[in-house]
Amino acid sequence: MLNRRLFNRLMACLAIVPGEAARAATNLWQPEKPDPLAFLKRAFDLAETGSSRGEGTPYGAVIVKNNEIVGEGWNRSSLKTDPTAHGEVEAIQDACRRLGTRDLSGCVIYTSGGRPCPMCETACHWAGLDEVIYGTDAAKPIRHGKPRYPAC
Repeated sequence: MLNRRLFNRLMACLAIVPGEAARAATNLWQPEKPDPLAFLKRAFDLAETGSSRGEGTPYGAVIVKNNEIVGEGWNRSSLKTDPTAHGEVEAIQDACRRLGTRDLSGCVIYTSGGRPCPMCETACHWAGLDEVIYGTDAAKPIRHGKPRYPAC
């Protein structure tokens, strides 16, 4: 028998799925000349987009595989009332949905605003990302190397 709690969970899932599916089905912006500066600039543009909408603090990220953006995200912690909805985590989730896998080996993350926080860097590690590139300025990418998993 379907109880109220299960019914509410199902309704909540149905409300979320179409929006997420539509987002995953859209084509991502691709730079004319794929290079680290273009990808980092895109991360900064996403940060500005989310911040201007009031969705969260100004942080954005893109996931790149074979010089093509396969996932992107910006901080949506205010919009989702979720303290873990950082730009890097949103980008990882988007890339996993689009690629149909949780293994993002062969991918690089470009993120705005400096080195990712420990939560986001750990998410990068568990997603299998090959490299983290960040910047506090869109014109100066900093290669951080493989994501580090901070020990507990």
